[in-house]
Amino acid sequence: MLTVYITTPGTKIFKEGDVLKVMKDGATYHTIFPFRTEQVVVFGGVEVSSSAMKTFLRNGIDVVFLNKNGHYNGKLIGPYDTNVLLRRMQYRMLDDATKCVSFARSVVQGKIRNQLVILQRVSRFQKRDLKKEVQSFRQILEGADQAPGIPELRGFEGACARVYFSVFDKGFVTSQGFTKRVRRPPTDPVNAVLSFLYTVLFNRVGSAIERLGLDPYVGIFHAIGYGSQALALDLMEEFRPIIVDTLVFSLFNLSIVGTEDFRTISSETRDLPQSEDTASTNVPDVLKDRMGSFSETAQELFQDYELTEEPATSMGDDGHGTMGARKEPVLLTRPALQKVILQFERKLETEFHHPVENVKMTYREAITAQVRQFVSFLRGEQETYVPLVMR
Repeated sequence: MLTVYITTPGTKIFKEGDVLKVMKDGATYHTIFPFRTEQVVVFGGVEVSSSAMKTFLRNGIDVVFLNKNGHYNGKLIGPYDTNVLLRRMQYRMLDDATKCVSFARSVVQGKIRNQLVILQRVSRFQKRDLKKEVQSFRQILEGADQAPGIPELRGFEGACARVYFSVFDKGFVTSQGFTKRVRRPPTDPVNAVLSFLYTVLFNRVGSAIERLGLDPYVGIFHAIGYGSQALALDLMEEFRPIIVDTLVFSLFNLSIVGTEDFRTISSETRDLPQSEDTASTNVPDVLKDRMGSFSETAQELFQDYELTEEPATSMGDDGHGTMGARKEPVLLTRPALQKVILQFERKLETEFHHPVENVKMTYREAITAQVRQFVSFLRGEQETYVPLVMR
């Protein structure tokens, strides 16, 4: 099942026969086939007709609405099977402190272990000295294993995040000037891509949760708050490093995104290229970047593949070279959004051997598999939730 992204402002989605047409000024940009579409993501400036909405609802197709900068606005979802008994178990779990701590510990352990694998790869592939950071991660991981409660686990997760992002820039062939994680709004190109991809991943995980009849707002590790899909945030944690962080390294190291792909808020009034044709046979294959492979045993696939260092391109007086940090909020241009989306979808279709399920599957399938595993844990069919961990 496909996810369709409509990014061009001024386009309109309407029903024509058994399909949906995406058109602008009389020209057809895309045809959506409901029978093979799972989700449609529309950006600001895209109009959806009432007949198209009815078609989406009738076929169980989620429609995610993002603003023109890629920030989440809301989602249209149709009727779906809601397992009341399962949700009842979910609510009751909140009163089971032991079970809650067990799940939260698994969430933190999974995320930390995946981040640790990435740090080790940065050390090997980019020849960086990260012994101190790796040791810190191992110590924090030991602490998380013994943490008595969720507040302590949040503390360990936060400590690892600070260490992890303090050296994140070392994963790039050429420094991108990244110094820390800045969310709202991002102030440099790396943060801009991270924020956008985390948003896309969040929506993917949330949809999987809803389709299996769970309440996405009832989480454990992330505090429950009004309007916050805490369970989606919980279950996406292990996938942040695996899918998004490794992809960000590949996008910059393979020069798939560059200086021309970013803009500041102050430049929003300028005309932006609206070309839909962003695919190119000359674009490097992001799936061949060894930083992003799930298992070390797959590294022989890349034995003849080497990242080449590109000369630094100055973007100011920050002293960091390529695309250094800026004070103004930084966003992806619309053509760049399309490039990043394309690579994200390709990443989701990457196959790997799932160590728990013991079968080959794609990352797209793995997201659903992990939600199913949470359901098994919720029902008491397994003692612990086992996160997906890179090797």
